[in-house]
Parts: sequence; structure tokens; C-alpha cells
Amino acid sequence: MKSALINILLTVNLQNSYCNLEIGNIPVYIALKQPNTQLFNDKLNDISNPLSKNYGKWLSLEKVNDMVQEKYNKKANKIVTDWLSQNHFKNVENYGDSIKFRGFHFELMKLFNITNNKYQVPDMLREHIDFLELSPNKYIKRPKHNYKTSDSTVDDRYFGRESMIHLYNLPNSSLNQEVSVGSIEYQSNNGFTNNDLNSQQSSNGQSINNITLIRGVNIGIDTESELDVQVMSQVADESELWYWQSPYWLYSVAVDINNAVKIPDVISMSWGWNEKDQCSITDCGTSSSYDYITRVNYEYMKILLRGTTIVASSGDAGAPGRTAEECNINHPVNAIFPGSSEFVLSVGATFVEMETVNKSYVTDLCKNDSCVEGSIEHVTNYANTSWTSGGGFNNYTNSTPYWQKTEVDYYVKNAPSLPNASTFNANGRAYPDISLVGHSCPTYLDGSLQGVDGTSCSSPLMAGVVAVINSHQIKNNRQKVGYFNPLLYHIFRNCDNCFNKINSGNNWCSESMCCDNPTQYGYQGINGYDPVTGTGSPNIKNILTFLDTLFT
Repeated sequence: MKSALINILLTVNLQNSYCNLEIGNIPVYIALKQPNTQLFNDKLNDISNPLSKNYGKWLSLEKVNDMVQEKYNKKANKIVTDWLSQNHFKNVENYGDSIKFRGFHFELMKLFNITNNKYQVPDMLREHIDFLELSPNKYIKRPKHNYKTSDSTVDDRYFGRESMIHLYNLPNSSLNQEVSVGSIEYQSNNGFTNNDLNSQQSSNGQSINNITLIRGVNIGIDTESELDVQVMSQVADESELWYWQSPYWLYSVAVDINNAVKIPDVISMSWGWNEKDQCSITDCGTSSSYDYITRVNYEYMKILLRGTTIVASSGDAGAPGRTAEECNINHPVNAIFPGSSEFVLSVGATFVEMETVNKSYVTDLCKNDSCVEGSIEHVTNYANTSWTSGGGFNNYTNSTPYWQKTEVDYYVKNAPSLPNASTFNANGRAYPDISLVGHSCPTYLDGSLQGVDGTSCSSPLMAGVVAVINSHQIKNNRQKVGYFNPLLYHIFRNCDNCFNKINSGNNWCSESMCCDNPTQYGYQGINGYDPVTGTGSPNIKNILTFLDTLFT
């Protein structure tokens, strides 16, 4: 009997759960039903608006928790915690609006009637729970990163730190060491090695700076993790570096971050999936992808209230999105979440056009003509890079955020072409917000240097840029930028030389193929903001100078 039970436990697949049977149990996250969360949105808008007298007055963990205590459904919390106690769960972490507990496979199978990787909430709890999050029932297939191009106009040399100094006017000085930046990886995406990270730093002429804090598992080597931490470090030298690994999906990770005493000043996420298909990644029970996204956004607001910037990739499959490879006529464009969230700084990708530029590179990576020498950027597209930077409109917001409404309204009225009006939300949040190079990013993998592509490169690059801005703010006795979007668009409107304009190109193609009639399946660049490259790419020194004027 005992051996039979062990065999059952070993063979049961609880949503492809990441589980160590020697530990004995796995975490389960419960999202309780929420009352009106407008309080959080109003507070965030006030302290993130650069024209507000309260700008930069970020909240402590205790203050955020006070707001949660004021708003969460205490009746729901008591009913669920009592139920857990009655079922003899003792290791319960109660966050008010979220509850985390641990259980054995067989307990969870029974309590939640799990069949075919789907759970059911007991009837007595259904009206009090939005959804549970166990480990994902579908693992995201990461895009192949190592692309090669035959187009002679694309500079295939590495985009090293010296290239970034040249292209983005990056100050060649060390950061304030009080600044922290972290990469978040999902679905137990193996890990990185400090040896590879150190090789990146040495080749770029930087000081050795290991990851300061690791949360979760770091085993093995994978391209995604190695790329994220190395590129982040390439910009944010001498900052405190974090690596956050989880087998779970967006909600549970956000809960863990929200309830950590110390969190990074900047978070980079290179993961995402179509908005409408979030519940194919994690089982939402009777809730919808809309419900899931709404709740994740609420958790993101809490992170932002603490003064942390959330940076996310806009995607690598163009406007069609991750599940639109067949160019389904009914879903020609799909927003990628969390890149489409109004609570993240969404980052698209560019490539550099080859040109003759005379520079004197001195680092090991860049000397001997091995680094990009161009200064003209284009949106990544299938024809030149075999993949396409993502962008479009969030379908789950009722109105365009105030901080980009002027730009979005102008784009919708002046775009040369748009997808069919029934296929996208012209009144929603537009993304990306900004773009950086996502082509031929130098990445050491087990000691071997490779050029890697994707918004998985441009997102951590931008996280590093925000770390530079935070460092500048701190050195000048000012607050870190936190929720950066309102400030970013204010800079865009008022500083002509703060961005490198990218006014042409499109995101019509999927990563695996181009649609037969691409003008129907994406967006086109214009002179101004567009949902292709956003505001363009940053001129970092000019942005810092503008901030000195703004906050004087």
C-alpha cells in the first residue's frame, strides 16, 4: 500500500508542478476577491506625476500594507483561512488580499478536485476567491535567440558597452552602489553562472560585480537567464544585481515581491504571452484572462508604490503576438502581457544599420572591429533579423492612460494604416514605450561568446538605463524614478533631443512567418510616438540634463 501511494505521488502530474518530494509540499497562491482598488491607482498617479507636489514620495512596505488592510475583503479572508485551518494546513502566510499555503500533491488533488490539470474551488469558497495559482500548466516555449541575417545593411557585430556609450550617449562613469536592479525569470528557467557574468564584465572593461542576491533556483545554464543578467550588468555596472527565479507565473511572483522586505529598484522581465491566453499558461479556474490580468496589474501597482520600476519586453512576434503564427484572420493582432500592461515600462527592439563610423574602441570585446559601428536604428523586422519587435494596444483597459493619451490619439489619427478597427482597442494603452537594440547582444554561455537577439536583450538594457537614471537622481539628492511612464512621456513632450527618433518601419510580421497581407496585421511607424518603437531610443546624457532642469 505504501509503495503504491509513493508510485501515485511520483506519477501524478499536478499542472506540471515544480515539486521536490523530499521537501514534501508545494506552494499554492490564493487570490481573494477584491473590493474597489481605485485608491491604489489614485495614489500611484499622484506620486508618479512629475508635476505633482507629491512626486517621488514612494511608500514603505508598511504603508502599502496599511492600504491593503484598508481595502481587502476581511470576510473572504476569514472564511478561507478558517477553511485552511479546518483542513489542518498550518504553514499559512496571510497577506490580507492574498493567501499562500503549502500542501502535498495528494491533498491538493483531493481538496481542489484536480483533473486533467484543472482545479475546482470548493462551493463554499467560490464567491470569495478569484483564482488559485499553482505552477503553470503550460510552459512557454522561449523563442530561438541566435539569429543570423544575410542582409548586408545590418551590423552583425556585437552591441557592446562601448557601442551603447556611442549610440545612446551613456555616461561612461560608475553608478551609485545604492542602486539595485534585478532580473525575474519564470517557469524554473535554469540559471546563470557568475563566471559567464564576469567574462561579460571583463570584456566590456567593467569591474567584477557578482549577483548580490538570488531568490529561487539557479541550476544549469540557459540563454534567457544568461542574457538577462549579463546585459543588465553591461549598463548598470557596480549596481547591486539581483536574480529572481520562480517555477510559477506572473501573479504568484508579484505576490512574493510585494511581501519581500527588500526589493530591487528596477525589475526586468523578458517573459510574456498573449493577453487573451493567460489562462492557458496558468489555470484560472472559473476566472478569465481579463480577471487574471486585472489582478496582476493590481499587484504591480503595489510594487510601483514602493518606488520600484517594472520593465518588460514588448515581445518578439510582432503585432500578431505569440500565438498568432498562423495569422488567424479572426485574431490578426494580439497584445502581449505583461508588456502591454500600463504599469510596466514596455520595451521594443531595434537593430543598427551598418555605416562607416570611425571610433577608437579599447575594450577586449570591441577592439579589432568586433562591435557595432552604426548610429542609425530601425525597428527589428523579419526581413532583416528573422524576428519582429512586438507592439500594439492593450485590449483590457477601458481608456488610454493620461500620460500617453496625447501621443496615442495623434497616432491613431495620423497612422498611414491600421488593422481592422474590430481587432484592436484604439482607446487602450499603447506599447512599447521605448526601444533599444535587441540584435547581436554579446552573451557568454558556458564560456563561449554568442550574439543573441530579442526584446529579451532590449528589456534588461533599459532596466540598466533606469538604474543609471536612479543613480543620477540619488547623487543629486532626489528620489528614484519608480513608476517611470508618466515621467518618460513628460520628457518626450518637452525635450526634443532626449530621444533618437525612429520614424519608419513596422511590426507586421510574426516571428515565424510574414502574413500574406501584412498591412492588415500590425502598425506602422510615424514621426512621433508609435506602437512600433514607442518614443524611440534614449539619449541618456540629455535625459539626465533635462531632469536636472525639471527638478531644480
